Amino acid sequence: MIKSSLLIITALAGTLALAGCSTASETPADTGSAPAQAAQQTASDNRESGPVTADMLVDGTYEISVDSSSSMFRIVHAELTVADGQMACAMTLGGTGYEKLFMGTSDEAASASDDQCHFFVEGDDGSYTYTVPVASLDEECDCAAFSIRKQKWYDRTLVFESGDLPESAFRSA
Repeated sequence: MIKSSLLIITALAGTLALAGCSTASETPADTGSAPAQAAQQTASDNRESGPVTADMLVDGTYEISVDSSSSMFRIVHAELTVADGQMACAMTLGGTGYEKLFMGTSDEAASASDDQCHFFVEGDDGSYTYTVPVASLDEECDCAAFSIRKQKWYDRTLVFESGDLPESAFRSA
């Protein structure tokens, strides 16, 4: 009797816990003010019309998101700098396992010289930040990362995303 009561209580508790996981009845979160919504729409319009390039942006420094193909290459902070028709991104990784990056494939990196690579700068907190050139936003690009421990290049695919850019970052048409 105790075992069957315990089984029923466990099943009931599990059902109640899962009931809170449903997203079907959730209401959309408030996305903020009208300017914030306009900025999101502008970024969305640019993403739909293709990649965002430096000539479409106002010179400045902006926080952005960077998507990585690998959980072992987790970008925890990224700042895009746009200046003189060029873009570069300072990316801080969640770990300290990579000595250098190469914007290309691991095969290309293996034959590249060190002056073509992007080495980390260690932050006061011990984090590693790499500054790399960015050709365009919202488009996949190859990035090879050199493992300190394995002494080997690994292929990664990155997407520098325009979705977090404010409306003021875009040049008017």
